[in-house]
Parts: sequence; structure tokens; C-alpha cells
Amino acid sequence: MNLNEGKTLIKQKKFSKALEVFLNLEQQKNFDSNVFFYLGLAYYELNNFNKSINYYEKFLNKEPHSISALLNLAIVKQTIGDLNSAKKIYQKIIQINKYNLRAHYGLYLLDEKNFTDKIYDTLLDIEKKQKLTSYDKGILNFLLSKREKKSGNLKSEINYLDKFHLNIFDSNKQYNKSSQFYYNEIASNFFDKVKIVHNKKNFLKNEDIKPIFIVGLPRSGSTLIESILTSGSQEIFSFGESHVVNVSILEEIGPIIYKNDFSINKFNFELNLENINEKVISKYSQLSQNGKKKNQIFIDKSLENFFNIETIIHLFPKAKFLHTFRNTLDSIISIYQSMLPELSWAHNIDDILEYINNYIKIIHYFKIKYPNFIFDINLENLTKDSEKLTKKIYEFCDLTWEAKILNFYKRKDLFSKTLSFNQIRSKVVKYNINKYKPYYNLLEKHKSNYEWLNI
Repeated sequence: MNLNEGKTLIKQKKFSKALEVFLNLEQQKNFDSNVFFYLGLAYYELNNFNKSINYYEKFLNKEPHSISALLNLAIVKQTIGDLNSAKKIYQKIIQINKYNLRAHYGLYLLDEKNFTDKIYDTLLDIEKKQKLTSYDKGILNFLLSKREKKSGNLKSEINYLDKFHLNIFDSNKQYNKSSQFYYNEIASNFFDKVKIVHNKKNFLKNEDIKPIFIVGLPRSGSTLIESILTSGSQEIFSFGESHVVNVSILEEIGPIIYKNDFSINKFNFELNLENINEKVISKYSQLSQNGKKKNQIFIDKSLENFFNIETIIHLFPKAKFLHTFRNTLDSIISIYQSMLPELSWAHNIDDILEYINNYIKIIHYFKIKYPNFIFDINLENLTKDSEKLTKKIYEFCDLTWEAKILNFYKRKDLFSKTLSFNQIRSKVVKYNINKYKPYYNLLEKHKSNYEWLNI
């Protein structure tokens, strides 16, 4: 076993196996101190945040000015809600290098009030003087867009947002193009044509597992629902946005759809159930130190799973789907104003509209086909009467509702790796129906293309 083996397992998202490698390396004499860094990373991915913090701090005792370790430690702190510590770490990074954009971005996420005119002057200085990667250019333009938003300069804000999205897309262009091809050409056109095959007559289904899949669009209350579901007395593990099912499907069909001579007209979307099941169960196990449990109830908040409802029901006959949504126009603008670098379709209005059009079509299809598997959660209704709607959610999921779940935001063990890490630490507030209306005119030219786009 060596460091490179562990790093490879990290890249493959085999975090439990990577953890074993790094723990073994830690026991060796004169081991590389980078082992501490990767133990911090592995434990973070496995949601063991105390151990993650412990190992990052051990690494920083050896390398106190490591920007990577400081950034990662700040992210762990904000994930668990220790926002003051996260702020101090980001400030320390800026003391080391005032041009570090990821630290500035972290401060912004913690609290917009952290951004003074002096900080914006630094950003403008970075824009003029620094050679930046496409990704860092994206962060810079994102932050500058927030200054224009604060000043009410909508046209300038949009200009910066346009540049931000272009930079972010270009920072991982090959992956984003491949991802767009999958969503636009494969998933959107074959969601109702997937052929599930299996070799064994008595295929052993996962009858003892009762997963809850939260699906829909980003920025529509999914993290809030995740927090509510994990706040009862029954212990429920969340895999968060793990993308386990989507990745497993892509591993199965990727070698076909990404061939140079691929013909979509000849393509049959066929999945072998045994293969997919093995991949899915293995991936979930690698994301959990405890592995698979009997009678396990878990949450998967990979929102794109609305494409995969048919496959998931074949894998998990007792699966439940919670479909979170909000005003569609608000969703479009909120997505466009957010930093969502991992989503290939979220970087221009045209792509966002096309993705949402497919989402509306597909979720409607599955709600008709599998009405007993899918429960709609309107974010606005949730904020109006949380008690009434959460009782219905718990009933649908065969869980026991308790009044304490409405105080989820008071939990000491509440964590979130999403952009909503801050929002879930306060009580549910009434939906603001006017927040995004000033931006609706951005969609005017598109309304003739989509009948659902009511402006």
C-alpha cells in the first residue's frame, strides 16, 4: 500500500477503501505527513467530520501555511455550522495570500456582510493584475456580480454572471460537453424506453432497503427536506448528492454512447439489473463506514434521479420519491444566480430552460406511471404550514412524525455540504414571492418556446 494507491481510490470515490489504505499508512514508521491530509479528506466524504477536522489539524501542525488544507478545513467547519471558525480560517488564508479567490468566495457564502468595499477593491485589483485559471475567473466574476446586485445594477450584474458561467463551463469543458450530450440526447429521450434485463430468474431484490430519493431542481428546498427527515428519533443516514445511480448507469452505457461511431438511431437503452445493482450497492457501501444495513432507510438527494425513477424502482421496490419544487421562474433565476460548477446545464439560460423543460416532461410522466411512489412538496406551501406538510411527508415515508423535527435548525449535529448550509440553521421563513420578479424580463424572449413559461 502506498499514498498513490489511496489517492487513486479517492479519485474513484471509493472512500471506505481509501480510508483503509491511509489508516494503514499512518501506522508505518516515518510515514508521509500527506497521509493526514488525505485522512481528513476521506473522513469528510464519509461524513465523519470530527475525525476530518482532527486530521486536517494534524496536517496543519506540519504544514501551517497549506492553502489546500486550510480551505478544506474551513469547508468542514461550515458544513457542521461552525461558521465563526470557518470565517477565521478564510481570513487566515487571505492574510497568507490576499488574492486567494476561493477564500473570498467562502467568506461571501458565510455572510454577504463580510464583503466590504475594500474587499471589492481587492477583487478589481485581482482582475487587473493576476493570471487566473478559468475557474478562478469564474469565482471572480461571480463575486463581482454580487456587488452589482447589491447596488441594484441589474444589467451589470447579468453581464458578470454571463462571464462567470462561461468561465466555469470552460474550466471543465470536455466533461461539461459530455454531460450535456448525456442529458440532452440520451436521458431526456430514452427515460421511458429503458429496457431492464436480468439473467437470474430469481433476482434478489433489495426488499430490506427503504430508500428515500429527493428529486427535482436545485434551489427548491431539497436540503431543507433532508434536514427535516434526519431530525426525528429514527436514525436515517443521508448520502447527500452522491450521484450513485446516475454514475452507475453511465458506467454501464458510457462505453457505448461515447464511442466515435455512436449512432443514436441504433441505440437501445438496455441495463443489466445485476450489474447496476452490484455497482449501486458497492458505491453506497463505499460512501458509508458502516456499509449496508438490514432494514436500512437512507436518503439520496441526487436531484437528477427524476431521470432514473424507473431503474430505481427495479432496484429498490420500496423506494419513495420526494419531489421538491418551487415557482419555476424563481427556480430558473435562482439557478442562474448560484455557483453550481458541477452542473453542466446550469451555465446559460438556454441550457437551463431546456433542462427544466425535460424535467417537467419526465416528472409528469413518472407521476402518472408511479403515483404511489412520488410525493410533491411545494416549497411555498412548506413555508406556509410546515407542521401540516411535514406530517404528510413523514406519513408518506412510513416514518413517525414528532414535533421536534420542526426545530431541526437547533440541532448540534446538523450538517450540509450544499449551498444551503447557512439557510438550514434558522427556522423556516415564509416564501418571498417577489424576490426574483425583477429578473423575469430575462426570460421574455424565450416564452414562445415553452408553454409552461408564464411571465
